[in-house]
Amino acid sequence: MFLIANQRWKPEQNSVLILSLAQSPVKVLIVEDEPLVRALLTSLLEADGFQIKSASNAAEARSATKDFDPRVAILDIELGDGPSGIDLAHILRLQFPQIGLVFLTHIPEPRVVGVENRNIPKNAAYLRKDRMADTGVLKQAIEASSRDRVGKQFRDDKSVSHELTNVSRSQLDVLRMVAMGLSNHEIAAQRGTTVRAVEHLAKRAFSAAGVDTETPGNARVVAARQFITVAGMPFGR
Repeated sequence: MFLIANQRWKPEQNSVLILSLAQSPVKVLIVEDEPLVRALLTSLLEADGFQIKSASNAAEARSATKDFDPRVAILDIELGDGPSGIDLAHILRLQFPQIGLVFLTHIPEPRVVGVENRNIPKNAAYLRKDRMADTGVLKQAIEASSRDRVGKQFRDDKSVSHELTNVSRSQLDVLRMVAMGLSNHEIAAQRGTTVRAVEHLAKRAFSAAGVDTETPGNARVVAARQFITVAGMPFGR
């Protein structure tokens, strides 16, 4: 027998102690700028026994971690002005090297908002928000990320196709600016190129996105609508 906290403890009781420690609530940081989604996630996960701290942006998240040591962070990608969820993920990994990461977003893949897909940290889960309907998937992703065992079933950015799948990075950049309402002259100025080059690039982008430029109607409006449907309203730079 061993003496623990002035009490006699038998070796065979060790499994009970381990089980008790394992049942301590998992701390989860939620960073989501939509109040309704943030409240819903908090409610769902608290009901399942998780200990939750929430924030609406990167600054609030960093403040929250001063007295909260999260085991997992659930992050939206677009958090309004300031650092994105991907930026925050890298910051959290520096502060908490073992933290599990789950991106929960409407964005099908980072590339459509101007971020290289390879910038997603290692062993991070990436789920579309429409999968929230199945709370079991989110809990499984939390567990997988906390154990560094994220499989392809939790990487929607690698498996879900969308209307902009075949659009290149430069073409996506132009579509994003079109969706922001910029003219070809304004796009040329931002890209440091000629209006003619932008016209050619835009035409190729519309074609890659499946926008018919030959039929009557404003192809720019159709392209902008399609981009917003897939990626949401773009933020200014």
